[in-house]
Amino acid sequence: MSDPGRPKGDSDARARLIAAAIECFTEHGYQAVSTRSIARKAGVDAAMIRYYFGGKQGLFEHMVREVLSPVLARFQSLSQQGAPSDLAALMQTYYRAIGAHPKLPRLILTVLHEGQSSEAFRLLMSVFGDVLRLSHSWLMQSLVASGAIRADVDPQLARLSLISLMVFPLIAPPALIASLGIDTSPEGLMHLIPHHIAVLSQGILASDTGDKS
Repeated sequence: MSDPGRPKGDSDARARLIAAAIECFTEHGYQAVSTRSIARKAGVDAAMIRYYFGGKQGLFEHMVREVLSPVLARFQSLSQQGAPSDLAALMQTYYRAIGAHPKLPRLILTVLHEGQSSEAFRLLMSVFGDVLRLSHSWLMQSLVASGAIRADVDPQLARLSLISLMVFPLIAPPALIASLGIDTSPEGLMHLIPHHIAVLSQGILASDTGDKS
């Protein structure tokens, strides 16, 4: 029996709305996008947005969570381990999730610069709160507690270095990336991982640990 509160529409409307939201928000920004334009792009009734997400705010948050869900799942898995984590696998998961939506990191950066008065900022921070919590748990349980990080390295600065290596290629000015000859396609991002691992292994990880892949 169908849900009497559900608007009529095809069964993959939710997935199409998420895909349309990614395209619309990354192209035009949060403020400039309306629910009508997203629904039109998805080819569904705008009532579907209210049904599935409660409105524009909920759709934006679900969109970011859906893109980052593989990364969150990887962090949850890593934080349960008692030994140094597979850093390469973490980076691969991140680049696969974000690399499929190349404009999303710049949207996130723009929103984060808007500050707490922005509705989009508050929504985004609710998602990144989970990312930061899980990354801290992973760092302390899988790296610090196991002695994988060098004794002379501040764990929080180690986390900053890891995040910087992973994120910078996706948010750096395009002219700079081009001048450095960096390929930010999904395949090109994967080629950066061995370099990242080498930098981390020689810079912050103890000499008898590192990537175990």
